Amino acid sequence: MPWRLVPCGRGQLFLVVLGLLLLLLGEVHHGSGARTASLPRLLPAEVRTLRRIAQKMGILRWNFSVDPCNSGGNGGFGGTVNCDCSFYNHTFCHVTNITLEGQNFTGELPPDFAEFPNLLQLDLSRSLLHGGVPDQWARMKLQGLSLMGNNLSGPFPIALTKITTLTNLSIEGNNFYGPIPSDIGHLMQMEKLILSANEFSGPLPAALARLTNLTDLRISGNNFSGRVPVFLGKLKKLGKLQIEGSLLEGPIPSEFSKLINLYDLRISDLRGRGSVFPDLRELVSMKTIILRNCSINGSIPSYIGNMDNLKHLDLSFNKLTGEIPASFANMGHVDHIYLTGNSLTGSIPDWILKRNKIADISFNNFTMGSSGPTQCVPGSVNMVESYSPEMSSLTNVESCLKRNFPCGSSNGKYRYSLNINCGDKEVTINGTKYETDVEPKGASLLYQSPGSNWAFSSTGNFMDNNINDDSYIATSASKLTVPNSELYAKARLSPLSLTYYGLCMHNGSYTVKLHFAEIVFTNDSTYCSLGKRRFNVFIQGRMVLEDFDIEQSAGGAAKAVIKTFTANVTNHTLEIHFYWAGRGTTGIPKRGYYGPLISAISVVPNFEVPLAVEPPQIGGSKKLSRISKAFLVAMPILAMCAALFVGIYWIKWRRKNSMHKDLRAFDLQTGSFTLRQIKVATRNFDAANKIGEGGFGSVYKGLLSDGTIIAVKQLSSRSKQGNREFVNEIGMISALQHPNLVKLYGCCTEGNQLLLVYEYMENNCLARALFGTVEQYRLSLDWPTRRKICLGIARGLAYLHEESAIRIVHRDIKASNILLDKDLSAKISDFGLAKLNDDDHTHISTRIAGTIGYMAPEYAMRGYLTDKADVYSFGVVALEIVSGKSNTSYRPKEDFVYLLDWACVLHERGNLLELVDPELGSDYSTEEALLMLNVALLCTNAAPTLRPKMTKVLSLLEGHTPLQPFLSDLSLAANSLSSSGQRRNFWQTLSDQSQSMTAAQASSSNTNESSSLDIDGSLRP
Repeated sequence: MPWRLVPCGRGQLFLVVLGLLLLLLGEVHHGSGARTASLPRLLPAEVRTLRRIAQKMGILRWNFSVDPCNSGGNGGFGGTVNCDCSFYNHTFCHVTNITLEGQNFTGELPPDFAEFPNLLQLDLSRSLLHGGVPDQWARMKLQGLSLMGNNLSGPFPIALTKITTLTNLSIEGNNFYGPIPSDIGHLMQMEKLILSANEFSGPLPAALARLTNLTDLRISGNNFSGRVPVFLGKLKKLGKLQIEGSLLEGPIPSEFSKLINLYDLRISDLRGRGSVFPDLRELVSMKTIILRNCSINGSIPSYIGNMDNLKHLDLSFNKLTGEIPASFANMGHVDHIYLTGNSLTGSIPDWILKRNKIADISFNNFTMGSSGPTQCVPGSVNMVESYSPEMSSLTNVESCLKRNFPCGSSNGKYRYSLNINCGDKEVTINGTKYETDVEPKGASLLYQSPGSNWAFSSTGNFMDNNINDDSYIATSASKLTVPNSELYAKARLSPLSLTYYGLCMHNGSYTVKLHFAEIVFTNDSTYCSLGKRRFNVFIQGRMVLEDFDIEQSAGGAAKAVIKTFTANVTNHTLEIHFYWAGRGTTGIPKRGYYGPLISAISVVPNFEVPLAVEPPQIGGSKKLSRISKAFLVAMPILAMCAALFVGIYWIKWRRKNSMHKDLRAFDLQTGSFTLRQIKVATRNFDAANKIGEGGFGSVYKGLLSDGTIIAVKQLSSRSKQGNREFVNEIGMISALQHPNLVKLYGCCTEGNQLLLVYEYMENNCLARALFGTVEQYRLSLDWPTRRKICLGIARGLAYLHEESAIRIVHRDIKASNILLDKDLSAKISDFGLAKLNDDDHTHISTRIAGTIGYMAPEYAMRGYLTDKADVYSFGVVALEIVSGKSNTSYRPKEDFVYLLDWACVLHERGNLLELVDPELGSDYSTEEALLMLNVALLCTNAAPTLRPKMTKVLSLLEGHTPLQPFLSDLSLAANSLSSSGQRRNFWQTLSDQSQSMTAAQASSSNTNESSSLDIDGSLRP
């Protein structure tokens, strides 16, 4: 008998207490006299258990208008409680089924569910529950359990492996991690096991082979290692098997041919070398076959065309060769056929052109037969770039059929830019017109813009959503507050593959900006906020983003993030490809929500665009206009005059011209200020407006005429050092945009001035806030603020190292280079020492640059520079944040050079919490403090290979990845610094070198920090 839990608003559950008192009064009455005939009732002990559960899960009011076991409700919405009332001669009932799906509960899983002795089915899916699975659940007798779509975390719950009665288990879409234990083999009655979209790792345990009753196994979207297990072929009852984006290696085992009950097989994105097509000839019940990006080579077996029940076939992005089998002509019953991205040959069969169902044969090597297609999308068939390179010379077919999508424009001019408002109407932003892109279709589509200057190709349909008309345009449910919100109100979606083409582009180097905002998932307190969208991005065939998560990169949903890249166009076509590799969630807020999403695209040249000359003509030669001829005649004369002018003034202006040339090498996204503007803003650099000293000059506060408060960094222009730092800083910052990086408004190079104009940071720098020498400047930072600052620094560095268009090693991360805005959010500043990170290649530098006490040992001693040097510096700063003490000035005992030494000793003693700033008292999370301290020590390991990447650091700090035991004693990891005494001598050597340098190496600000260094190879051992 079901009892309904009625949701209110967006999943809020309110239960009204009215009948409970009557129920309890009735119990007293029946206990005092003869029992009259009545309906069976729920046992009072189980009523009390329900009330405890309601309290722990955040149900505000709990009451029954009728006994839950006699409600007569149909359980059609909200939640339901079902009972078995056959006990005690049909006088009392036990709870057997609880369904609380989509209720947005918060808190942890209550152990109290184990108090229901007859509970068989429990559904707590799509809520906001966190923590792990209680150990008490091990004694439950559940048959079905769904925890899908929550925020649960921790290793695989051992308690679940002890519920041997389970036949149906789903923990999909959570944050569970680590290996799947062999104890899972105890669940021998299991029929349906769904582990997708977690962070499980390691090889699949052989104990899974013991689950011989399995009919449904889904393990997609995890981080497994090793090959696809052969033992899965022993699970003879399997009807559905899904292994998409799991990081497993191929090949697909031949033993799968024995799974004769399979009707749904999905395997994608296998790693490793290629293999032949698996033998599926006996699997006659197949309805869905997805073998995508599995490095399968050879030809397509003809028996696939004879599978009468087949509805969906996806063999895309493999290495398949040969012709499309003739038997495929019998596949009129198949709704979707995807063969894109292979090396199929022969002529395109006529039957595929006549079918009225979706097919995609793009990106292959077909040849044109006697009646081959001349259009790219006849009906529902996408054939972009489907012809082999040998067909490129054909003149009677559209260019979109040819390899590399050559320019086929009829307007006769190459283009220098491209701007698309993906999924939305035309809009003009800051004078730039973004073209409309509102084509609603996308399962198998090539769309060309009216001007034929761009196109997109879309492949795939959203699986499992039971919707025949998929939507390929996302619309924000609420008004966005991001800058240029018109670019982010809508976005183009794809469930699998989406490629944009910039057509008829002038050859050369371009800056490509990809605009993203997650507008499908939410930032609110509902399970809709738990979705994880992950996809890969390729530009000109090169992967530039892997497992990209818009929400994580932007710092939340409905927030904009721009990714900037450099691309070289050599054949007049720019290709930007978005691809879903089976990662992330697919069932939040409901099935079918996944795949790439792009809001806008902008492309601008990195070279000067001719203004007086018409763009070069396409194709054959044409007569020059009279104006062009006249210009060509006059051009040599103008060139001679210009040469004379440059020769006269070359000596006077050579330094400035050199610097400007350096600046033009960057695609600067900043404004230009006049010296007069800056003098007015800073009151002629009034000393009263001076707010600090940077590594190579003073910093002033200023006020622009429009009311904008700015910070102006004044660098010395008299030295090559100052020029180099100026060019470095403006070049680096102008190319970077991230919430945790300081924003550069512009620059000024007028006269002898080298000036950078930044956004003003109201709370100065972290060093002054934590341990400034002037008491009035120090801030009282509570624990949540310190943690927020630490996470902000980590996000900024993760962006610099792994997410920005140009990968950068900062080289001088320290507390004084972390600025704090009015909300005490951290922003990394001072890019003067930054160095480009050459795609994971290490850099041996003859010029060491950084700050004593923050430099990684391998960099300070040997000039060995990688992004792990920044990781080391981050670890030092994290220690300072927790302790409130400066690494270079705090001396707990004479034997310890730095705070870091003392932290290592305390770690060995198990007393790390002694480092926590006494100003916090007891008002902080010991768990979070210990985590931050341990991560800091992991980052400062003397061996760079043992330090994690910053993305891993961020995942550790956010609790998404467990922290494994590590070696904390630096002396054990690096013999070169085998004792604190040796470290003291080493840093003293650096300090002596610093003091002997010229005044160009200015000391840092009034925060009692050590000097920044710029020292040559003489210090290398």
